[in-house]
Amino acid sequence: MDHTEDVSPMASPALMYTLTSIQWITPSVRRETAEEYEYEYEHGHALLAVTGGTGRLLLDEGEFGLGQGSCFLLVPGMKSRIESGKAELSYYLLTFEALGMPRAVEAEGMAEKRTTDTLPCRGEVVCSPFSTCLTWLEDIYEHRNTREELEVFRNHVRFHNVLLFLFQQNRGRAPEKDDNGWRQAVEHSIQHIVEHYNTPLTVEELAAIANIDRWKYTRLFKEVTGQVPLQYLNDVRIDRTKTLLRMTEDRLFDIAQHVGFNNEYYLNRRFKQKVGISPGQYRRNHREPMRVIAPFMEDFLVALDIVPVAQYSHTRWGRQDYLGLDHIPTFDEMSGSFESLSAHSPDFIMLKDRYDPRLYTQCRQISSTCVISRLSDDWRSMLRIVADLFGRSEQAEKVISAYEHKARMARVALHRKAGQQTVACLRVSADHMYLYGDQGFSGPVLHKDLGLLAYPLPGGADCTSRMARLTLEGLSCLSADHLFITFDKWHSQEPGAERWLLHDPVWQSLPAVRNGRVYEVDFLTWMNNGVISNGKKIDKVLQVLA
Repeated sequence: MDHTEDVSPMASPALMYTLTSIQWITPSVRRETAEEYEYEYEHGHALLAVTGGTGRLLLDEGEFGLGQGSCFLLVPGMKSRIESGKAELSYYLLTFEALGMPRAVEAEGMAEKRTTDTLPCRGEVVCSPFSTCLTWLEDIYEHRNTREELEVFRNHVRFHNVLLFLFQQNRGRAPEKDDNGWRQAVEHSIQHIVEHYNTPLTVEELAAIANIDRWKYTRLFKEVTGQVPLQYLNDVRIDRTKTLLRMTEDRLFDIAQHVGFNNEYYLNRRFKQKVGISPGQYRRNHREPMRVIAPFMEDFLVALDIVPVAQYSHTRWGRQDYLGLDHIPTFDEMSGSFESLSAHSPDFIMLKDRYDPRLYTQCRQISSTCVISRLSDDWRSMLRIVADLFGRSEQAEKVISAYEHKARMARVALHRKAGQQTVACLRVSADHMYLYGDQGFSGPVLHKDLGLLAYPLPGGADCTSRMARLTLEGLSCLSADHLFITFDKWHSQEPGAERWLLHDPVWQSLPAVRNGRVYEVDFLTWMNNGVISNGKKIDKVLQVLA
């Protein structure tokens, strides 16, 4: 069998540039030549880079102040005049030619036509950090008269590095001052961060790249990303660190240098702040089978094919039987101590940010411990966080994709059957009764993923966006077409007292009860927001409504 594949030729740039000359103009050179340095370019382009002093540049399009770090790209036909100020100017002036033509022009058979539009930017340009550009210019000038072929080639490479450096920073600059324009400018600076994360970057430099005032840039950046610029930069560096920890044996010192952190101690601190564990633990998690304990996060572990060495249980609620971990020993979260976890010899303990600080101290004395503070009802985000800790990100995306496919198919089936009928979820104990809305544990599955019509939370009740606490009087008004009910055994009365409601006349008078549309569900399956528990919710809904 012929396995040869058609391979498209690599795209090449429509324009290439060749350096024709470089001058370094200093006050002493100017005095020796008495040159006014007024130019009118007819056959080439020029780059002006100011290395010191002050002055001004007069162009057809206006007058510009000059100072150290000022850079200008000049195109054929653009008249320019350079004037020094009190502190006399020194600057590099490079001339170059553009070879080739834009493809659109070539297609029209006009290969001989020249245009001033052969640069992606012109006039004043951002050049930050200027020291990077200056190093290349100094090397070009030092080797300007070389005859050695390889060094001539190196000089042209240096020159193209300078142009690429300028083009990347000034691509699409000066947007219109509307919301879309500001967003594009910020996104341009974000792209610069992504491409140059391992170089020193300041907010001032990023604001200049976006062509936005420094005081405004940080606010606009946060509106676009939710973070301030340097926080975003550190996150990009941390993400690159994760890749290097997974794929190389490099020392943390070398990784820190590569991604742009000053030293390994600073990287270690930032990494732990963002990820929750040390770089070393992150690397071990991705390379070794781990003995893991993660109280009430076992759903996420099992979804990623990780079997914990001990599992959560609760004095009143029991354990998460729906996970099928019957052979895994349990520990009681309500015991008031996590010291018993040491008997399971865990390599890694993962906890939610909801416990007494003393319990975290106990766990850290037993094993490496990660506290996940970014708690969310968004199980997708939680699954991705857990997957990243164990090197299972690809598997997490497959799990999410499979769930979403299942939800879409169920939604279609339920739309034909349930139509516009309202659905509500009740949590009942002997002490209290809660009605859940379109948020909380069941809401996102019932009303977002499956598209079932939510029964509105009563405005007069003790209500949050997740749920409303009901009295019997409030319950009497509940007219939802379908009710899912789960019983909470954690209460102050005798065992079994949570089912008192079933015998109350108010309950028996509800439309859903009279019509036989009440469905009892497992407590720890429905009061959970893991991907497996949510899949079980879909199964139950299809069973009774489809």
